[in-house]
Amino acid sequence: MAHLLLEDHDDRDDQDGEEGGIEEASTVPPATEPRTRPRVPKSKPPNPSPVTNTARPAGSLGGWLLRESIALLGMAGAALTVFSQLAWTVPLSRPFIDILGWWMTVTSNFWLTHYDTIGFYPHTHLQAAIALAAFLALIGLGARISTIVSGTPLQRRWGFLDGMTWPSLAIMGVLAIIFLLGHDPEASTASYDGAGGKETVKYLFAIILTVGYAAGDYLGQRGFHVRLYRLAVLLILGLGLNQWLLSSY
Repeated sequence: MAHLLLEDHDDRDDQDGEEGGIEEASTVPPATEPRTRPRVPKSKPPNPSPVTNTARPAGSLGGWLLRESIALLGMAGAALTVFSQLAWTVPLSRPFIDILGWWMTVTSNFWLTHYDTIGFYPHTHLQAAIALAAFLALIGLGARISTIVSGTPLQRRWGFLDGMTWPSLAIMGVLAIIFLLGHDPEASTASYDGAGGKETVKYLFAIILTVGYAAGDYLGQRGFHVRLYRLAVLLILGLGLNQWLLSSY
């Protein structure tokens, strides 16, 4: 009897141990997998409305003409002034004669108005030199404005005639010869209203042209000399066009 009681007690202990193990096992929390937030595709911002640029691009022909307007005006004035001097020694076609006749009338009225104001009338060679010097300075001013508008920095220190080159100096020498021989085929007979003689005219002529050349160099720096090359090309093309018109008529 006692033996049966012991076995019954052992069976109960085994059942209690199994139940306790089950309870202990049930108290351990199950492993949870980390939750990842699902990726939501980001919405792209709406495309901004395209802004139309009303300004002319810098590389367009209109933008270049606007930027070079003052320099082109100086080049055109210098070219017409040179052809006005050549009109006395070189045969010109009818279209050139008409254009130069109008130009000489306009420039004569302009300069004579100022000469009347100061009561001083220089020699014809000096008048031509003053006109050319003024256009050279205008070319330099136009070159400076074009450089500033294009965003190219100018050199802060620019000495006297720093940008002078041999081609540029040669062009000025040819222009000086044209102007000296323009109104008077015999330049040695030029006089300054009977006072000072031909030597005075030559010195003043050289000084005036040098002042105009130096002013253009200072204002436009290297850009002035580039446009002086363009002026030489323009004069060559003009002479070629004049010869073609002479042969056509």
